[in-house]
Amino acid sequence: MSGNGQFQTVNGQIIDPNGNVFRAQGINVYDSQMGNASQILADFPGLNFVRLNVYSYQSPSAYASFIQTMSAAGVVVELEDHTNSTGSNAGGGSGSAFTGQQLTNESNWYASVASAYKSNPYVWFGTNNEPPAGGLSAWEQATYNAIRGTGNTSTIMMEVPGGGYPGSSISSQGMDPSVYTSMTNIVADAHFYGWDSSYSTNQSTVNASLASLVQGSQTMISASGAVPVIIGEYGPSTNGSSTDANGSQVLTAVQQASETSGGVAWGWDSGQNDNLTDGSGNLTSFGQEVAGSFTVNPAQKPPVTTPPVTTPPGAPAGNPSANDTVVMAGSTKSLVDAAGNVWTITSGGQVGVNGTADTTTSGVTELAIVNGTIWQENASGLWYGKTSPTAGWTAGTATSPLPAPTPPVTTPPVTPPPVTVIPSANDTIVLAGSTAAITDAAGNKWTITSGAQVAVNGTADATTANVTELAIVNGTIWQENASGLWWGETSPAAGWTGGTATSPLPATPPVTTPPVITPPVITPPATVTSSPNDTVVMARTTAAITDASGNQWTITAGNRVAMNGTADLTTANVTELAYVKGAVWQENGSGQWFDKTSPTAAWSSGTATSPLPPTTTIAQSQTSATISASGIEVVATAGAHMVFISGSNDIVSLSGGKDSITDTGSNNGYVLAAAGKGYDTFTNNILTGGDTLDLRTALAATTWNGAASTLSNYLTVTDSAKGAVLSIASGSSTVGLAMIDGATTANLTGLLAHSIT
Repeated sequence: MSGNGQFQTVNGQIIDPNGNVFRAQGINVYDSQMGNASQILADFPGLNFVRLNVYSYQSPSAYASFIQTMSAAGVVVELEDHTNSTGSNAGGGSGSAFTGQQLTNESNWYASVASAYKSNPYVWFGTNNEPPAGGLSAWEQATYNAIRGTGNTSTIMMEVPGGGYPGSSISSQGMDPSVYTSMTNIVADAHFYGWDSSYSTNQSTVNASLASLVQGSQTMISASGAVPVIIGEYGPSTNGSSTDANGSQVLTAVQQASETSGGVAWGWDSGQNDNLTDGSGNLTSFGQEVAGSFTVNPAQKPPVTTPPVTTPPGAPAGNPSANDTVVMAGSTKSLVDAAGNVWTITSGGQVGVNGTADTTTSGVTELAIVNGTIWQENASGLWYGKTSPTAGWTAGTATSPLPAPTPPVTTPPVTPPPVTVIPSANDTIVLAGSTAAITDAAGNKWTITSGAQVAVNGTADATTANVTELAIVNGTIWQENASGLWWGETSPAAGWTGGTATSPLPATPPVTTPPVITPPVITPPATVTSSPNDTVVMARTTAAITDASGNQWTITAGNRVAMNGTADLTTANVTELAYVKGAVWQENGSGQWFDKTSPTAAWSSGTATSPLPPTTTIAQSQTSATISASGIEVVATAGAHMVFISGSNDIVSLSGGKDSITDTGSNNGYVLAAAGKGYDTFTNNILTGGDTLDLRTALAATTWNGAASTLSNYLTVTDSAKGAVLSIASGSSTVGLAMIDGATTANLTGLLAHSIT
């Protein structure tokens, strides 16, 4: 294919300015590291792509030296916003889509660099790093418009949600495929790490996981057909601090994948397991593998024969749009002529043909196809037509080529038949707390509100209070109040009569029922199953401990010990119950433990020594821990950990960092940290194993007042093809707390059934 001096996307491939198929061989570089340009080129002789991670919006001149050095070496520089709405410069789908001033600031920056470098085809652009799914398509449309509005036609990379959650299609992740159908020269940006394949060390499994990610990403269809996919990030470590078990398989999959347009390794830095250098320009073993995977710069290869371009889906030749079809400005829809050409209105108000703007047009408000001719109307109300992309536009006319609209059909009003009112039977009664109603002869509905007032047709009568009963007697509506007085009125507009202690209802003679002699029932003694040793019950849960005699021990809402439902008033501020070697222990808010062996025994004197097995602590530097004991407390400190739990009734405090938890036990409790203090991934669906999420610490860091009615303003659950993401409000943003794999149909109500708030 002959080159046109620009990079272009054609039918799932990228064609470079010389007409060769382009495959990215790249690395990620922070914008603060642009001074290393010469060292980067020296360390990676085959480099042809740099994804520049922009952490602060600078003027175009700040990037000029770096871009000049890279462009001279035939290396693409992709300018990509790496900031986040939470201010944490994070990824993984955290935060929320930019709107308002935040979106304006980002769009203005994209427009400034797009305008400055629109003559350099080696400067590409990328949408925001690892974005959340909500509102993503509209956000990416705004970025696309900001760049294209400057006249810049260079390649733009579109990030998929979270960097790697496209599922079977982009629409399954909440993206709107129609937004991308009119876009030109775009590439999908997906990220691939060990977690995508559940850390499998089987190369075939990892390869299949990558292929699925690419296939889902390619359901993004542009004006040039299915988009190419570049793996914008990959490496041997998901969390940066420890190497994934399948790190080498991930590198092999990306570097050998034929279904992608290349990969971009993370990243030019030092000090972590996914960095390419030691900080002094020397390559790590990972850096050496990446450099070794680069072939000679693809721009130096002989031309590659490219298959012919096929017409994008929805626009096959011989299947033109219906006669008199109309497309309005601002719409992403298109017209297809008899030759298969796709006609659109660009965001700049020009006619677009097969993705290329017709610069002889402007101010276009409407497109129409009439008897095979394409017509455009401009803002002055003039119409111009032509029959093919190469033909010239006809002279303007104020007469629309479209047929005159059909006058509206006047339909005579329909008079509904009269409604037959069936009043309630005489002496009908409605008691407070019931949703039943009494209907009077005029059809009015009389009820008792939850506030104990009479309501007529849904409107409370403010002159009433403490209503306990309504009755209809001989056409009059009567209400009885809590003082036993009756008041009546004959219509909603009439006043209530004075109170009387005499009921208007007919007296009912008492019914004498002969006594029933029931033979005594002899109940066999119940078999008592006591709780396992070291069972723990925490405050604010409904769980109970059963002792050897069958007594039930719980903690009341007022934080007292209760035996068989009766609160023990000698206890207070109870935070925990434990069953250890036949004795029931209670811990109070001061950390003191007291025990007794039966409900009638006295509590022992307090001790600060817990009767339970010691707490297991996972140190910050400990990357993996296996917990097989039951009924213990586990504390995971800050850092990244892989935790395997096979015990039951354990309490696990996740105090910060990034934790991956695999739970094969049951009835375990997990205390999640506050927003921004860590992120936890459960590799199996803990909601089906009796486990509980303790959200009190996380919610305490918000402004939630404890009302159940407002909890949904602070907690959200988002489903995906992989599982459910639990997020929490933090200031004006939403921050991810945890992901539960396999919980693909979870919602907030279902989550709260397994949570402590």
